[in-house]
Amino acid sequence: MKKLIDIEKLLQWAMQDELPKGQAVAASAWHVLTQFATLGVRVQTSGFQGDGFGFTPGAPHEDALIVAAAIKSLGTVARFDSVDQVLPLFGDLAPIAGDAVSAIMCAEFDSRSLVISCATLGKRPAWRFEHPTPYQMFAPTLGAGKPRAIVYGVDADGDLVELRRNEGRARKRDGEYTMAMSPRSPINWHDPSMVHIGECRAEYVAWHVALVSLAATLSGKLSAFDPVAPGAARLPWITGETPASRVIDGRDLSSEFAAELTTAPKRKAALRPVESPIEAESVAAYARASRTKMRKLVAV
Repeated sequence: MKKLIDIEKLLQWAMQDELPKGQAVAASAWHVLTQFATLGVRVQTSGFQGDGFGFTPGAPHEDALIVAAAIKSLGTVARFDSVDQVLPLFGDLAPIAGDAVSAIMCAEFDSRSLVISCATLGKRPAWRFEHPTPYQMFAPTLGAGKPRAIVYGVDADGDLVELRRNEGRARKRDGEYTMAMSPRSPINWHDPSMVHIGECRAEYVAWHVALVSLAATLSGKLSAFDPVAPGAARLPWITGETPASRVIDGRDLSSEFAAELTTAPKRKAALRPVESPIEAESVAAYARASRTKMRKLVAV
């Protein structure tokens, strides 16, 4: 009877335990698999005497060779076709993703290399990150002057334009910026950047889709194992780490990325402003003066 096995575990077994057999001890599973994926055959090393460390005894299990052939058939270019596929990569950070969305849509991801790397190292692509930090955007000034804050506003034609600080009479009349133009300073989110988060999670999705495809491809073709879909969550930053052990066959994977998003990123609650001793004494003095004045009015 065949053994049910998560496709992720099957790949790790093939690349870490089986395919290195018959190879030089110093050869890594990554080296063996990349050779197989490139040449389409296992490299014979029985006559190799190079490093003097010898060879790993035994021969790979026949199922491991079938797994290697399936990995070889994986594509090396994966893309996202629409904004609806990219936005779920950011989860509750989608409202602040900004230009990172278009950057991910222009990027390409190597599914085969991701599968080989993760199985060889026994890990998954990174997807968990700290909340990005907002930074006000500044423009450099001539010489060694202090950088100037970038401020945008809406002109009479409804276009978004960069604003300069009011000077002279305009400053006295309208303030530092003309409020009628709805001035605002753009925020840049970093540490980590939104592009970095999007790229890492896009790699996770490309890796996960490749695992689903391999589970379907290898179903019924192995002698000792019956692979099932990965237990790793498809979008863990949205759905959590809920396992799912199913073989997905004949499904349009382009629709797999639809997810309900929140309307605003999660932020920590603002702390109460710290009141200095001088401010505290000023408030107390004002309160005392107000009470004294009220007592005099009542006496009159």
